[in-house]
Formats: sequence, structure tokens, C-alpha cells
Amino acid sequence: MSAYYQFINKTTDAAGVVTATYRSTMHAQGAWNEHEQHMAPASGIIAAELEDFQPRDDVRIGRISYDIFGLIAAGEFSISTRVIRPGKTIELLESQMQANGKTCIVARAWRMCTQDSSEIAALEDQVVYHPETLPNWEGMLRWPGGYIKSLEAKANEKHRAGKGIVWLNNAKDMV
Repeated sequence: MSAYYQFINKTTDAAGVVTATYRSTMHAQGAWNEHEQHMAPASGIIAAELEDFQPRDDVRIGRISYDIFGLIAAGEFSISTRVIRPGKTIELLESQMQANGKTCIVARAWRMCTQDSSEIAALEDQVVYHPETLPNWEGMLRWPGGYIKSLEAKANEKHRAGKGIVWLNNAKDMV
């Protein structure tokens, strides 16, 4: 299996709430317990559900916040997504991830209308090197778990501990 998740089904109820059901694979496994998921792939599948929910060309997600209520159980789980605050220029969405009958993550996303900002756009960040030009970074190898093992990390060798840019990639599909 080369994906973090297996898709099971998706339904929409009369109120417009969309519920997707998935099963985690060992690649989503957490670093501390074999029976839990790592937050990174869990947040990714929730973000994908938020992005796919009632898509609109005139808005984009500007912010997502995640509240973790407890252990993110491995195995079958569902994500239910709904509109909390509808609007033309800004709206608030919510996704709840449930496993074993318990809510484990609640995510809220603000979608905002898009506009041309080229008149005021500027980039003042430090130089960022393309990951293909950087060596593999071995700093992740000390952590256990299926998710961590699925990652490829690249970093500038000259960065100091705690300060620098690390590129993370993997060859796994989300679903």
C-alpha cells in the first residue's frame, strides 16, 4: 500500500454536512504508539476535505486551525465537514474527525475571496535553496513510526540547530 489512507465512502445529509470515511494505513502511524495516527497525515486528509467541500473558484483557504482532543486512533474514521458561517467574501468551515466513537480533531478553516494584489506584492524572505540541490538530512531518523519512515528530508548543512529550512517530501499518496 503506497497511500496514507484508503477511501471508503462519502455521503451528504439533508443539512449539507459531508461525511467522508477512510481507513488509515501503517504509513499514517504515529511515532509513539502503533495504534494511533500521526497528526501530520491526519491534518493533511482534513485539509483535503476542507478544500474539496463545496468548492468555489472565487475563494481560497486563508487559515486553518486544528484542535486535537486526544489520541488519533488508527483504523477506520470519519471526517464530517459543514459551513459554520456562510458568506460571499468570507466564510468559516468546520471539519470534525471521529474515530472509535470519539471526536479526536476539530479543524476550522476561513475561506476568503481572492483579489489581485500584484500592486502591493513583495518578497523579502531569505534565499531558499531548491531541495534537489540539498543533501539528505538525517535528523528525522531518530524518531520511530510509519509516518516518519515515509518522509524524505533535505536541508542546508550549514543551518544551525533549531533555525533553518527543511524540505519534507514523500512518495506516498494521501488516499
